[in-house]
Order: sequence, then C-alpha cells, then structure tokens
Amino acid sequence: MKIYYFILALLIIACSNPQKTETVEVLNPPSPKAATSSNVQKLLRTIMGTGEGLLRGIQFGDAIADVKKKEKAELFEEEDSHVGYSFDTDNFETVDIIYEKDKQNRVSGIGLDVYMNTDSSNDSLLNELSKQFTAQYGKPVSEAPMPTWEIKPNGKVSIKVVKNKLDRGLEVRYTQSSKAI
Repeated sequence: MKIYYFILALLIIACSNPQKTETVEVLNPPSPKAATSSNVQKLLRTIMGTGEGLLRGIQFGDAIADVKKKEKAELFEEEDSHVGYSFDTDNFETVDIIYEKDKQNRVSGIGLDVYMNTDSSNDSLLNELSKQFTAQYGKPVSEAPMPTWEIKPNGKVSIKVVKNKLDRGLEVRYTQSSKAI
C-alpha cells in the first residue's frame, strides 16, 4: 500500500510541476477575398495581354495573319468568318477568344467568353473589367441591359454576365461601328 501512495504522490508532483513550454506562432493565411482578388487580377492580365491594342495586342483592322503570329493561345477553330483561340487558367477556368474577319481578312470584331468556377470570382472579374474599361474609355455610355463603353473613334465594348444552371461567366464583345459612306 505504501508503494501505491508513493506512486500517487510522484504522479501528483509530476503533474503539478510546470514543464518548459514552447510558443508556437500561428500565421494567418491571406483572407479568401485577398487571394481571390489577386487571382482575378492575374486572370485579367492574362486575358487582356500586353495592354496594347483592344485585347492581347490586337485591334480593329489588324490582318488575321498578324493575329495568328501574335496570339499565343491554342487555335481551336478557323472559319471563313473568324478564328478562335482558347486557353485554360490554373484554376480551370476557360477563356475563348474569337477574332471576327471582314472581307479583307482583317479583324472586324472580337468576342471573349470567360467561363468562371464561382459566382464570386465571376463578379470580381466583372468588377475588374469594368474598372479597366472605365479607365481606358471613360464612363460607360450605357449600363442596361449590359455595361457598354465607347471606343473612340469607331467602336464599342460591352460585358454581358452569363449565369445559368450549367455555366457562369462573362461575354465581352468588341464591335466596330459602321463606317460612313
């Protein structure tokens, strides 16, 4: 019985004797909003390209042959009316770019379809695109049914939000105004 009390006493002393403790510093990961904002800005830079031209260094009137030299995305379609390119992002979003051709085989319009994974990333990309177009072209000339900016001297760019059961994303359309006869 003495051994029992002895072991119990040792156990009590061991438990009450404080041991050296280590401090662990917990680093907080970036907030999801900050990470998403950074990802969306990176996506915007990837989509828009160099900042030259209307999109990815291309503008109205450029020869389609020049587009083929400049465009680094994968060619997925070539028709009489257009050429189409596509790429996927690191987050598995898909970007399709259609360069419309006129009779002289020059760019007459550009369509951009961006398929996003979440509603929040879709809304963030819409916000970033809107800010960029406002900085480049001024205030939108129209907000409804979709935001539209005038590209001086001869065009417009608009953004349509797509949300349905299967897809979410943005359709960006660069259209050239008809030339006066």
